[in-house]
Amino acid sequence: MNSKFLKIQTGDKDGVIVTADPDNQRYLVDMPNSYDIYWTFTSKDDQHAFAKRVEQPDIKRAIYEVPLENLSSEEKIKNLNFKISDARNTSREITEERETMESVIAFDRAHDNKTVAFIYKAPTKGFAVGEILHSGKFFVAQTAGENDEKVFIRVIHSTKLLQGKEEFANREEVLKANFPVGSLKYFRYDANGRITASDYQPKQVVTTENATLTTDQRDALKLFSEKNGQAWKDKLNLAWSSGSYKGLDGSQSALLQQVRNQFGPEWLVKLKTDDLYPEAVQQPTVAKARTRAKAKAQAL
Repeated sequence: MNSKFLKIQTGDKDGVIVTADPDNQRYLVDMPNSYDIYWTFTSKDDQHAFAKRVEQPDIKRAIYEVPLENLSSEEKIKNLNFKISDARNTSREITEERETMESVIAFDRAHDNKTVAFIYKAPTKGFAVGEILHSGKFFVAQTAGENDEKVFIRVIHSTKLLQGKEEFANREEVLKANFPVGSLKYFRYDANGRITASDYQPKQVVTTENATLTTDQRDALKLFSEKNGQAWKDKLNLAWSSGSYKGLDGSQSALLQQVRNQFGPEWLVKLKTDDLYPEAVQQPTVAKARTRAKAKAQAL
């Protein structure tokens, strides 16, 4: 066997598998199908590329071949070893961030014996609205609703949210600035998997207190009050502190947290339940007026 095979970082480490293929005069680098991991092996010039991608059926893996003719010097061998090390380090970073993210969110969001399920696919409807729960180097996580058994969290690979070399070079700062934890975001997915994002800003209405609430915010408050009875404001204060809104889906929970950030606990103390139902408060007033008029007429 050629001595070159003794110098390359072969073996399986951090999900990146490097093997010698002397029969075909090449090395094979098999790694997770993530652009963050394999990008150093890519080239815009296929004719003079250092490595070329190998077609294979597993969509979760990416395999690149490096011909021995591209490893004709110590410098080129060092270059390959650098690419392998970079891929392994990135693969390890991605795994660590994903495991930590899932562990923290699962602990924070589980309630009423519901399990937390993470979704890594784009929504079939082509858009999504939810609260940002995690904004890291490789992933952004967003609430995606819940049912009777599960709480759903959508996870987005950050490469789909970054544009241009400058954003990639400063990805962590850019992502934290554009997708801060606690913000409510609207994501639109195109046919190629790219995502455009914007702040979610529902239509504004004015309450009887002359404070600015959105229609959706008021509806979320009404739903919470109806589910929790007379002590609903005390329970909402607790939910604001814990971030856990039992019985509500992700978008409703995000709206209530938005109310907390915008108005605060003191505003909640002053808020009257009737203020959430201005249309209902008017009806008894009219009815009482009619009753008084009828009684007065009978007395005459």
